[in-house]
Amino acid sequence: MITQQGVLHAKKADSLLFNTSRPVYEVIRVIDGTALFLEDHYKRLVSSIKIRGLEFEMEFSEFRKNIAKLAKLNRIQNGNVKFVLYEVDKIIHWSFSFISHSYPTPVDYQNGVATGLFFAERENPNAKIIQNAVSGKANELIADKKLYEVLLVDRNGMITEGSRSNVFFVKDNQFYTAPASKVLVGVTRKKVMECLNELHFTIVEEAVPASETGTFDAVFLTGTSPKVLPVNCIGTLQFEVKNSFVEQLMVKYNSIIETYLKSQED
Repeated sequence: MITQQGVLHAKKADSLLFNTSRPVYEVIRVIDGTALFLEDHYKRLVSSIKIRGLEFEMEFSEFRKNIAKLAKLNRIQNGNVKFVLYEVDKIIHWSFSFISHSYPTPVDYQNGVATGLFFAERENPNAKIIQNAVSGKANELIADKKLYEVLLVDRNGMITEGSRSNVFFVKDNQFYTAPASKVLVGVTRKKVMECLNELHFTIVEEAVPASETGTFDAVFLTGTSPKVLPVNCIGTLQFEVKNSFVEQLMVKYNSIIETYLKSQED
């Protein structure tokens, strides 16, 4: 029989230690006390747990309440909450905690951020599972090269996603991104795709060859912390940051955040 137990952390926990490998996790942004796009995060979490072959008995309503309790316990209204679930000796353990975050500055959105290439592949890109081998090396490269992010390049030389984000390339008014089968489908990515459809832009779900990045007009990242963030370079290759199509998307994405937050008001 599988039993479950969990904890809400009364302080920020950046490096929780787990007595198991490959825990499932989810990171949710809290804005003014509201967990952003929580329904989508919960759905992805449940999917990751099923792929991992674990059991999870927490309903969405309880999941939401636990985040609210965590915010009250820590007296934090804005930040990133990390949920982790893993199994040890037939006991399912879970935890909620606020973790340190690094949101882009207004200057980052105006001038773009620097990225590099990292030749690596996730073991299972469709499940949000902690993979220390990939994330550890990616973080080392980011710190060593003073980058904001590194873009993963697979064995076929194709750029799939960032180490902690999704990536889009822009050519004219067409937006290119790797297909869902090759990436961890981020909640922000999903919302961005909805925005692009509403703006009547063409989406091409194809991975971009690393050797052809110079043929594109613009590049941007999407994710819980960066939202929609322009890229100014990949290594030594420079990109135009002020792309009118990307700017339209950024305005649209920020508007759906505002709409969601208003919909959650009591």
